[in-house]
Amino acid sequence: ITDIKEIDVLNFLPQREPFVLIDRLISYDSQTTSVVSYYKIKPNSTFVDGDTFQAAGLVENIAQTCAARIGYIDWLNDNPIKIGVIGSVKNMRVYSLPKVYDEIYTTIELKSEIMGVSLVKAVVKDILHNLMAVCEMKIAIQD
Repeated sequence: ITDIKEIDVLNFLPQREPFVLIDRLISYDSQTTSVVSYYKIKPNSTFVDGDTFQAAGLVENIAQTCAARIGYIDWLNDNPIKIGVIGSVKNMRVYSLPKVYDEIYTTIELKSEIMGVSLVKAVVKDILHNLMAVCEMKIAIQD
């Protein structure tokens, strides 16, 4: 099996630059189907204001990490890549916002999946493992 870090994440996302908010997947746990993504904040990001990456960018980073998770699982199972859309964001807490060139790691853990809707817990941390944001997100999968 190919190392997940070497796979072009664009294979799993419908977004294209400059709207891509993850650089690569770092890890995948087949038991929990959780993934971790990595993103270095770019100065030309749509969600940068001054030198700060905004909370809406964190939400989109989380959603794209969810999409990459689903895409990676489809790829592993040799299935067509599905597209997901945000159904809801719940209990969002933002503790700090990253700056341009900061590196963030987003962990998505599946809590439940029923009738094409995934409920995930998301945690965003900086390179020093400081907690930046958490939320629950529902993603509806389009067939």
